[in-house]
Order: sequence, then C-alpha cells, then structure tokens
Amino acid sequence: MGESSFLRTESVGKAVVAEILCEQVGDREAQIIQDEIRSAAEQAGWRVAIDLSHVRFLPSSGLGMLVALHNAGKTAKGKVAVFGVADEILGMLKVTHLDKLFVIKPDRDAAVKAVA
Repeated sequence: MGESSFLRTESVGKAVVAEILCEQVGDREAQIIQDEIRSAAEQAGWRVAIDLSHVRFLPSSGLGMLVALHNAGKTAKGKVAVFGVADEILGMLKVTHLDKLFVIKPDRDAAVKAVA
C-alpha cells in the first residue's frame, strides 16, 4: 500500500498491516503515524494489525496514539490488534492495564487473523 519515514502499510486479505518503522514514537511521530494508519484503516474497513516490532520506546504520546486508534476502530465497528510488542512495552501496558484494552497477538499471522 505505502511507505513513509515512520510507517509501512500492506494489504493482507481484507486487513491492513501497519508496520511502525521508528524505534521511538514521540509527539511528532505519533501524530503522523496516527494520521497514516487512519487513512489506511478506513480503506480496509478498520481491520488493522499494528506491528510494533521496531518500537523500543513508547512514551505517553505513543500510548495515546494506540488508544485513539483503538477507539476509532471500535467506533467504526472494526478491529485493531497489535503484535511484535517488546517485553518492556508489554510490561508497561500491563502496569497501565492497557493490555486489557488492546488485542495483543504474538505475531503477524495471529494479528491478521484476529482482525479479519
């Protein structure tokens, strides 16, 4: 589908896989990535698998981006899953109880299946 400095998107069946390419998702990156994922998600009926395998640091702006994408997907009656989550980020999601909000899968295939 497309690639930018921060994101690569690919259609997989009826879903879109959004691979975040940067190691840190700060304020600037979060807004750009969110806008690009929203655009791709709308074309895929909000069936989105977000690949976090490159991300090593996810501050509050990055978490806010994920929450906003989750909420937009829910509003559109779609599905959003994340995969490739580093142990440190998974630990942070558990501490903040956001692991209960997100569909977290171990790999791309499981995430695509969860949103298809």
